[in-house]
Amino acid sequence: MVVNRSGGLTRCLFILVTAAASLLGASCIHRVNVNALLSSNPPLQTDELINRINAYSRIQTFSAQADVTVWNYFTGEGTKADEFPEATGLIRFKRPENTRMRVTFTGFNVADMVSDGQKFKLAVYRPQAKRRFIYGSNLTDIERMNAEEIREVKDPQLTKAGGLVNMRPQHITDSFLIKPITENDRPNTFREEVRQVEADTRPGKKNHLVERSYYVVYVLEHDDKGQLKLRRKFWFDRSQPGTPLVRQQTFENGVGRLASDVTYANWFMVPNTAGIWPGDVIIDRRNDGYRLELSLLRDTVEINGELPETTFELDNTENLEEINLDAPRKNAVETTSKQNPMPVKTHYAGEVVSVDATRNEIVIKDDNGAEAHLLLSPSTSITRSHRAITLANIRVGDKVTGECEAAADGCRAESITVTSPAP
Repeated sequence: MVVNRSGGLTRCLFILVTAAASLLGASCIHRVNVNALLSSNPPLQTDELINRINAYSRIQTFSAQADVTVWNYFTGEGTKADEFPEATGLIRFKRPENTRMRVTFTGFNVADMVSDGQKFKLAVYRPQAKRRFIYGSNLTDIERMNAEEIREVKDPQLTKAGGLVNMRPQHITDSFLIKPITENDRPNTFREEVRQVEADTRPGKKNHLVERSYYVVYVLEHDDKGQLKLRRKFWFDRSQPGTPLVRQQTFENGVGRLASDVTYANWFMVPNTAGIWPGDVIIDRRNDGYRLELSLLRDTVEINGELPETTFELDNTENLEEINLDAPRKNAVETTSKQNPMPVKTHYAGEVVSVDATRNEIVIKDDNGAEAHLLLSPSTSITRSHRAITLANIRVGDKVTGECEAAADGCRAESITVTSPAP
């Protein structure tokens, strides 16, 4: 006789479960709350999702105005970040990597920035005490500074800037002009379906949770040793009409470190086109210390329009103090070598607390209350409103900025820009 051991085991388990249910009785069964599972759109193939990502490569130019809000993680305290007042931004992109972004607040220019993907220029016009013309390379691993490094440098300008020293135009460009998945990348691209527990945003469902389904497309690349490393992830929301792209994540160094987390929401039909575009774009770079929120003004969005060549030109026409972010950042009291010390330059800004004409010295105090002694020489350039002045024209209470060279008894000023205190 042949015994079906599998069937016998199944029958035994069924009998045991039935007996247990009978013993417990219906009165012992309790219903528990579970999160609502949002309905999903019909399935999509991986190739269709890749084609949607690659469709962005057909966008050659992009123009829009946007309301811009910036968070600075590094200058906040505890679990709070510093939020800058909302301003109006004018953004322009052109492939391959040209960027222009101009920000105004209450009708006044705040900042202007351009980039060609390799270098960038940033003119800061307001507030008055922080007027600068900053330039350098787009972000590389060497140039990044974390919160601890900024504190160790002890440069008051970097301390005030916080995570904004890591902001680069390319962070914005790559969020709008999404780079395609190339034919070489396709063999290393795959997708999975993910469910996430999230807040229920439907009317009348406050304080409720739901489970939402996503398609997540992973893009891997081979490193120099032939090993596969995660580079990008694209999230498509299966519960929204049309299964739109709602999130793009990029990773760096091949170790899975999250560089940029970009979310897209409130999609709309672009005027005079058949395409849709997200009305809200949030670029969160927590490791870099900042978050950028852009809410587009829909009737200003233009895709593949003509942009003059001068769109991506920016010169220091107002003779702002220039700062090269590619220059080595060092503490003003350090030297590069004990055997062969080199002069160390630093940027300063503060309020004049005393003027000593006999010693050719100005003492200033920065926003943190720290004092610095500026030593003047015949070669020191002193200007107010772009006009040359002398030490005798500087008064206590004036605001000064400039560059100086570290010395044992202070900092030898190369230049001093003076502005009168606000009335």
